[in-house]
Amino acid sequence: MMFENILFAISRMAEVGGEAPDLPESLDFATGIFAAFLLVVSLFAYKRTKMKRLLFVSAAFGLYAFRAILSRLEIILPTMEATTIIIILSSTGFVILALFFVAIVKKN
Repeated sequence: MMFENILFAISRMAEVGGEAPDLPESLDFATGIFAAFLLVVSLFAYKRTKMKRLLFVSAAFGLYAFRAILSRLEIILPTMEATTIIIILSSTGFVILALFFVAIVKKN
């Protein structure tokens, strides 16, 4: 029901002449914000429990938030080559997965 309301509002904006927001970019931005929120939550959890695993999880969430911001840098820094950004995005994706793996496998 709520999803239908959002789609209706977007279609109404396009009818009125307003520019409809780009859904994939909006979702990517929301994912980055959520990753930053999870970074803060996991850091608080580490502070409370002192489990080293949570540092790896926090680093992974931080890199994910950074990755969401980095994909927007093409607009801010047009001089940076697109291939460089793609290589950095691919590398951070691998590192994020490696950090989650270490967090799962690592003993206290």
